[in-house]
Amino acid sequence: MSAKVTAIIYILICFEVGILLIILPWTPYWDDNFFLNYITGKLQMTGLATFLQTGYVRGAVSALGIVNILAGLRDMFRFRESVHAIAALDSPPDLIKPLAVEPDHRSTGAPPQS
Repeated sequence: MSAKVTAIIYILICFEVGILLIILPWTPYWDDNFFLNYITGKLQMTGLATFLQTGYVRGAVSALGIVNILAGLRDMFRFRESVHAIAALDSPPDLIKPLAVEPDHRSTGAPPQS
């Protein structure tokens, strides 16, 4: 049950972060960023603010948002596999069966002794 809840929360976070990263760079909040203005004022790097406000950086951030949404869709369509993978992480290690070792039937290169 907890593996299902974990997978659902992960999917919802992927969608939320993805939508935020797609929309936020194109809003006025991106230009009026208090923290960016504070850091560039302290470091005296006005070029950093100009660089982060270019269309290339905004497009790259939006592309990361698309990647997040695709990751959420992947886990949504492979929900059972994701739940089993999370449940396997929660299982104690003593329940994992070791691989069976097959005997070695190769010759040692020495002639047989009678």
